[in-house]
Amino acid sequence: MTSVHAEYVLTDDDIALGDVVTEQLQKMWGWYLAWGILAMIFGFFVISYRHASVFAIIYLASGFFIAGGLFEIVGASRMARQRWLHLVFGLVWIGVGIVGFVWPHITIFIVAVLIGWAFLVLGIFDIVDSIRNHFMPYWWMYLIRGIVAVALGFLCIRHPGAPLTALVVLIGILAIVFGAVEIVGAFSARHAKRHWEAYKARLR
Repeated sequence: MTSVHAEYVLTDDDIALGDVVTEQLQKMWGWYLAWGILAMIFGFFVISYRHASVFAIIYLASGFFIAGGLFEIVGASRMARQRWLHLVFGLVWIGVGIVGFVWPHITIFIVAVLIGWAFLVLGIFDIVDSIRNHFMPYWWMYLIRGIVAVALGFLCIRHPGAPLTALVVLIGILAIVFGAVEIVGAFSARHAKRHWEAYKARLR
C-alpha cells in the first residue's frame, strides 16, 4: 500500500527505510549534541587564538578534521543506507588531518588548499545529504551549512596566499556553523520518529 500526495508518493520501501533511519537518528541524538558542542567550543577558541602561525593553523585544523572524520565513520556504522558516503567523507577529512600532522613543514599555500578541499567535501556532502533527507525537520540548515562550506572552500583554494588571520577566522567560522547545525540537528533527531510519523500523516 502506498501513501499518495498531490505532489509526492511514498512507496512501501520509502516508508520502511524512513522508519529505520529515524529510529537510528533518535538513538544517536546525544552523539550529535556532544559533537556539536565540541565543534562550537573549538570554533570560538580558534577565532580568539592570538598567536597565529603556520604550525598553529596546521595542528588546529588537522585536529578538527580528524575528529570530524572519526565522528562520520562512527556514525556511518549506524546508518541504514549509503554508509559509503559517510565513510568516504570521514576518510577524506581524516586524510587531510593526517597530512597536516605528518607533514608540518608544508607552506601556508598548501595548507589553505588542503583546508579548502576539505571544506568543499563537507559542503557537497551536506548539500546532497540535506536534499536526500528533505523530509526531516531542519534539513534546510544542513543545506545552508553546505553552501557556506563550499563558499569558504572556494575562498581558500582561490586565495591561498591570504593572511594567516583570515584562514584562522575561516576555520573558526566553519567550526561554529558546523557545531550549531549539529546541535539543532541533535534535538531534531531526538524526536525523529515523531516528525517522521507526522510527515507520513500529511501525505496520506
